[in-house]
Amino acid sequence: MYRRSLLSFLTFCAAFTLSAQTTDVQHFRTIDGKFNNLQHPDWGAAGSDLLIASGLYYGDQISSPAGASRPNPRQISNSLFAQEGLINDPLNLSDFCWVWGQFIDHDFGLTPDGVEPAMIQVPAGDHYFDPAGTGQVVIPMTRNAFDPGTGTGVDNPRRHPNVITSFIDGSGIYGSDEARANWLRSFSGGKLKVSAGNMPPFNTVSGAFNDAIDPAAPPMANPTGISSKFYVSGDERANENPLLLSFHTLFLREHNRQCAMLAKLHPDWTDEQLYQHARKMVSGLIQSIVYDEWLPVMGVVLPEYAGYNPDINPGLDNLFTAAAFRLGHTLLNSTLRRMDNNGEVMALGNVQLRDAFFNPYVMIETGGIEPFFKGMATQTQQRLDPRVIDDVRNFLFGPPGAGGLDLAAININRGRDRGLPDFNTVRAFYGLAPYSYFQQFTPDAAIFTRLLSLYVDINNVDPWVGFLAEKPKPGSLFGETLLAAMTRQFQALRDGDRFFFLNDPVLTAEEKDWITRTTLRDIIMYNTGISLMQDNVFDAMPHSEICDHMTGSLIGHIRTEDGLPVPGVSAGVTFTDDVSISYQTVADGLYSFEDLPSCKVENLGFSKGGSVIQGVTTFDIILLQKHILGVEHLDSPYKIIAADIDNSKSITTLDIIRLRKVILGIDIAFPNNQSWRFVAATYEFEHPDNPLSEDFPEILNFGGSLAGLNNLDFVAIKVGDLNNSYTPVNAGPGDPSAAERTDSRSLAFSVEDLNLEQGQSYEIPLTVGGGADAVGCQFTLRIDPSKLKITAVRPGVSAGLSADNFALFAESGLVAASWNSPGGRESLQPGAALAYVTVEALEERVDLHDAVAIVDDITASEAYDSGLNARPVTLQFEAASAAAQPFALYQNRPNPFAEQTVIPFDLDQTGQVELSVFDAAGRLVVYRKAALEKGRNELLIARDELGETGVFYYQLKTDAHLVSRKMIMVDPAR
Repeated sequence: MYRRSLLSFLTFCAAFTLSAQTTDVQHFRTIDGKFNNLQHPDWGAAGSDLLIASGLYYGDQISSPAGASRPNPRQISNSLFAQEGLINDPLNLSDFCWVWGQFIDHDFGLTPDGVEPAMIQVPAGDHYFDPAGTGQVVIPMTRNAFDPGTGTGVDNPRRHPNVITSFIDGSGIYGSDEARANWLRSFSGGKLKVSAGNMPPFNTVSGAFNDAIDPAAPPMANPTGISSKFYVSGDERANENPLLLSFHTLFLREHNRQCAMLAKLHPDWTDEQLYQHARKMVSGLIQSIVYDEWLPVMGVVLPEYAGYNPDINPGLDNLFTAAAFRLGHTLLNSTLRRMDNNGEVMALGNVQLRDAFFNPYVMIETGGIEPFFKGMATQTQQRLDPRVIDDVRNFLFGPPGAGGLDLAAININRGRDRGLPDFNTVRAFYGLAPYSYFQQFTPDAAIFTRLLSLYVDINNVDPWVGFLAEKPKPGSLFGETLLAAMTRQFQALRDGDRFFFLNDPVLTAEEKDWITRTTLRDIIMYNTGISLMQDNVFDAMPHSEICDHMTGSLIGHIRTEDGLPVPGVSAGVTFTDDVSISYQTVADGLYSFEDLPSCKVENLGFSKGGSVIQGVTTFDIILLQKHILGVEHLDSPYKIIAADIDNSKSITTLDIIRLRKVILGIDIAFPNNQSWRFVAATYEFEHPDNPLSEDFPEILNFGGSLAGLNNLDFVAIKVGDLNNSYTPVNAGPGDPSAAERTDSRSLAFSVEDLNLEQGQSYEIPLTVGGGADAVGCQFTLRIDPSKLKITAVRPGVSAGLSADNFALFAESGLVAASWNSPGGRESLQPGAALAYVTVEALEERVDLHDAVAIVDDITASEAYDSGLNARPVTLQFEAASAAAQPFALYQNRPNPFAEQTVIPFDLDQTGQVELSVFDAAGRLVVYRKAALEKGRNELLIARDELGETGVFYYQLKTDAHLVSRKMIMVDPAR
């Protein structure tokens, strides 16, 4: 009962009409519920009249209360509803059951009090209300406000409005009018306002308790007068008791949590987009809990959902709100438990319900909602029967005579105020046979004998009394009549709601699936500090038994930084007894562990096999080098982690060396590192430009409790792949993924198409073709090992070239090459030799073009121009007469030698040549000067020209070149 008039409510709403939001009614709910049904826009909307499918039975058929011949409501309360001691629910349902019912009741129904008196006469000598026996005491009550356009005649009887939306839409969190909705919003990131402790805001200027009251704050119910400051939520009754307030707080937190996650997924979304989508998610969660958890646990089984039906009016029925759904008042416990995380009663102690009504100080002193949730989970609710605890039967909102009321008497009188018929007429409305005698209600003689003595006429029983007096159906909380009422109303609320979450036009299939799988227990764990909570919170359970009955799930997706799912990832769960299980992701990157023993899960980790070369190319070395030089930094923390090749927590030139060894096929693994690393997607880097300085989570440690887990997605990082070139879904295990070629022009290398003679050695220059524009390249040169034997590879003279740029696999006839410009800008010069490959012919005659090719066997062939576009690499063979003749100094042959050796060299032009030979001490021992022709030339050096055996260095100088090599002279064999 609330002493707030309909007039005050409408006045408050009218004051804010100018701030109303514009909503796309095709895709989003309006705050006031209008346009849910596009053909009947007022169905279910705030302010629409309650339905009267069951009929109205006013005394005068217009507006006077029904049941004038029925017994005094307080007399019925004293005789039938007085409860001594606890009568626990035989289904063992917890306090969560009745508190959730109250939360839902406040989400879809509110008919304010009017001004007409409906006083309840207290029988003389009433123990609580008239101990002096005056016979003059009344329990104050007013009739409900009614639609002023009704009650004018028998053809227009009194109707009552529902001033909030009748949909299960989270209006208890968001409000049913624009004024309240706007006041509750922060208008930043889609989030709702909060106060200290992540609680709802107070009705003050800043939302803090100690601030001045905000005159523009939405009104909150205050029948006790304990405080003028209250938490503000979407429904004015949120402060009725701290258990109810805990649910308002929980879903406020869930809304803001959803906003934070949505903002990460959609950084371009506006405040309005985030708010509206989070609102859909939260209302969907509330709906799913109602239909998938709460109703089934009470034995209410609805037909399977078949989709939205625009012919069904989702409005509440007058009979439902005036009697049937007041069922929860018999389930209440007098004691509200407050328990810590260890299941112990708090030092503050528990609190009595009679002391907690509209008392914000109870929540403030408790310090949060967790102790109330822990207490609700362990305490069994009272049995559904015609018994009501004293806290609401004699002490509702205060002591008797000092504000205290009798909720049982008020409920009985409310049914009469609203024109409800007798209970047998109600049964007929639901298609049930009327009762002929009182024993048909229940075999409990204590109940049916009192019904008989009170009512005498079985066709005169008040509906609320009859609903509670019936024997429950097997496996159900309710008797058959109340079960029929619950089934009818909740099916209409579901099927007549165009935005029921399974039918919502905006929510994705993945979001709908997540909502369906998410339980009330999950939401509590996501949004509180509670570590242990039974799977089904509606089933009461001692704290000591929770671990034996608590399961959890570990579900998430493995995706790359770019959002691509990664198959082939092994997700592994280790338990406290060192037993482990694993799950292999498939194409969608999903891993899923269901029904895990929550108190035994130690950790969750990931690994992935496959070739280390996947996604790794010389292009990554170019990017790595640019990052090291400060020319262009890697643009995400995940790429920086991928660049730490040796897992040294730093990025240096050693990482370039390590990476090149993998590209060249020298190493098949990264030192001290894995091919893939995985970082929790929810982790926020404090220093995104230096993530290696942080201990980012790669393994989730649970310590034996799966508490508070929600987003368990991970970002997969392919070590060495700095441009995210690897596409995990398309590439098979071990397949190297070269960068996408964006330029069809190739980097061409040319060789002279020689005819090689068996037993002879040849040094073949690999010459850069014209129009190269290459700042990096990689390839594998394949030389047929049946025709030619590779004996040596030496680098050319281009910038940055050294032996480290090549790897020789002589037995396979393969040479892997990887080069990049040291400064990132210098391109290969046309005509310059990238490398010199020395081969020996194994057959009598070998045509070079039949034995040499560029392949992808070790290193995928590709080059990168100055614009960092990937280009193919090709090999061209030029006729010997037309081949471009570069300058080159070759290795002497034989080497080592004993008697004499030949030094071959190619001149790129005719001219003077100087040959100098130095001993190991740097002394000049041979000097020759000659004018020679362009092309291949040779000079003979004899043993007697050099003197002692040892190491010598020969140097060839022309007008344009100065190069040198090393040779060794040994003693003649004897």
